[in-house]
Amino acid sequence: MALNPTKSDAIQRLKSASGLTSVNVADSVIQLSGGVKILGATLDPSLTMGPHTKTLSKSCFHHIRSFKQIRSSMDHFTAVSVALALVSSRLDYVSSILSGSPLKHIARLQRAQHALARVVLQERSRARSAPLMQQLH
Repeated sequence: MALNPTKSDAIQRLKSASGLTSVNVADSVIQLSGGVKILGATLDPSLTMGPHTKTLSKSCFHHIRSFKQIRSSMDHFTAVSVALALVSSRLDYVSSILSGSPLKHIARLQRAQHALARVVLQERSRARSAPLMQQLH
């Protein structure tokens, strides 16, 4: 298997004072970075999944805002299908790697999920989300 140095990154866990910006692996120079993206998941040096959940929640809220504008023109079944396709699939993708992550990062994704439930069920933004999630489930 060959290493492609133009498509490879390594997570830098060394102090920035060391001055290292790259490492040499199998005669290829690999750049060090603060995080790497592997199969759609962003891994940070401490594996807290913070950058991944932040990027994912921003993406979800962007789609939820767009979906909210067209929700009134859909029936319930169509709205559920669109919500699953746009947002829920993103939340479910690589969710198994979030095991053991700090609760603040998990809560960020749950807020997106609850906002989506309120839009699908056309509830006001202050509505309690737990009953709405049960209704959708």
